[in-house]
Amino acid sequence: MAVCSILCAVSADSGLAASQAPPIAPRWAFEPWVWEDNGNTRASITELVAGYQKRNIPVGAVLIDSPWSTAYNDFIWNPNRYPDPAGMIREFHRQGIRVVLWMTGNINSSNKAGTEKEVPLARAACYDEVEAKGFGVNNSAGKLDWWKGEGLHVDITNPKAAQWFAGKLDPIMDMGIDGWKTDQGVDAVPDPTKVFAGLRSRQQYKEEYYSWMSDYTRRRNSQGIIQVRPYSHQGGFGASVQKCIMGWCGDFSGDFAGLQLQMDNLYRSANACYGPLQVEVGGYYRAKPEKAQLIRYAQFGSLMPGMENGGSNGGLTHHVPWWQDEQNGGGTETTDIYRYFATLHSELVPYIFSAGVDGHLNRRPIVRQADTARAQHLLGDDIFVSVMTNEAKKQVVFPEGKWIDFWQREQVFEGGASLDLTLPLNRYPVYFRAGSIIPLNVRNSVTGHGDAQSAGATTLLIFPAGQTSRTFYRPLGDGVEYTPVKIIVEEAKGTITVEGKRKHDWILRVQSFAKPLLVHGAESWRYDADAHCVIVKVSGKRCRVTLDRLDSYSKK
Repeated sequence: MAVCSILCAVSADSGLAASQAPPIAPRWAFEPWVWEDNGNTRASITELVAGYQKRNIPVGAVLIDSPWSTAYNDFIWNPNRYPDPAGMIREFHRQGIRVVLWMTGNINSSNKAGTEKEVPLARAACYDEVEAKGFGVNNSAGKLDWWKGEGLHVDITNPKAAQWFAGKLDPIMDMGIDGWKTDQGVDAVPDPTKVFAGLRSRQQYKEEYYSWMSDYTRRRNSQGIIQVRPYSHQGGFGASVQKCIMGWCGDFSGDFAGLQLQMDNLYRSANACYGPLQVEVGGYYRAKPEKAQLIRYAQFGSLMPGMENGGSNGGLTHHVPWWQDEQNGGGTETTDIYRYFATLHSELVPYIFSAGVDGHLNRRPIVRQADTARAQHLLGDDIFVSVMTNEAKKQVVFPEGKWIDFWQREQVFEGGASLDLTLPLNRYPVYFRAGSIIPLNVRNSVTGHGDAQSAGATTLLIFPAGQTSRTFYRPLGDGVEYTPVKIIVEEAKGTITVEGKRKHDWILRVQSFAKPLLVHGAESWRYDADAHCVIVKVSGKRCRVTLDRLDSYSKK
């Protein structure tokens, strides 16, 4: 499917309007997530997070999957699995980690025999009330079959039912959770289905339900999200473009076939103009990821808007990089590679967030020029990613423009060129556009983009090529607030101008293949000869620096 530069094309069967603008997701939602669906206890998720932290791997959010409640969707914490849930949430927040909970709108009369990790109650205590008051779709006439049992789906178009449902969710929101994984139980409603507001196709009702969940969550928490399906091979389109705050595409196996199918679903979603899209690293079910598969999955996730790692297919084993090391003769190779790419993803959050704001303002996705046949995409406008759908070999076909190799930044490739690569597991095909300006949040030395002293400032990777400019929508805190910053680079003059409305600290990492004679307007500067990079520190609302002798990409 072709992608327009401003408005996204949408397939005719999606039921989605091409004029919809993707929402702005809060900054925190782009950080790496972790979860598991094997232990499903406070102890197991706490231990998992501690394992990442011990190895200096960033964790920005945890997903608590089912079953966390005493019955599916009764919204009462199971004290045997999660004692003191409010305390757990506070502790995660103290560590700077957000908390997302699984849910659907299905209220069960019975669970299916053999349902994975059967909860103690086969029947939700609130089912009788939903049935008696006609709060389910079809006026509560006829039970719906879904993968965790039989029951009724709440009719969100019924004001009394919606108020009742909000009353169930409110105590959980009051504990301070940051969002909901709104799984696809609504796909069980008939097509068409009768609701309080009239007759609806299944797709229409799905969009209304997810819209209500999105609006409810944002009303209760301005930084809250719903994680919801955009396009999925398991049910087609889910939420509308404008209500899909963070999109994940469903259940995939942990092998390369699962990676390819997930890429296909994510690319279909991007080409339908969905904005924030999230890779489920290692898949969810069936085949468990082996070492090479987990690494390639993680690298793919790190170069998409969202990255989460967990599943029922070995969430506490095969998904864990240090477990893979133990199973593969010891050492730390998997952990080291995972740390690098998870850190890179966390550093890229300002760039991804800004691309999301741009997508909201101009009705376009964050993932652009998504090409399933070639397995490649742009992340924003300035990062080109060629996805590894196997362990080692890839043919890269460069899009229009001039592209700089992430790993060897003196190498430049012209649009239309192709390249056959055989890559070790610690390398991935990723390229920066010549002339690009990439804002990063650097807090340590893992990727080589700075060190601990970079924390608190915004680092700008600058690859001068002629005269270029960009508007960087700098996030203000962890939510959706931002302030625009205009950045202009004039290679011939050697000038870089950064102009915003608020004072801020900046670290400019300017690619130059010769050391400047002098840098004017800097608080401090130095030249890294190994990286061919001029490192400049400035601060203020308006900063302008001039590099005497800037030797960059115009001649490459």
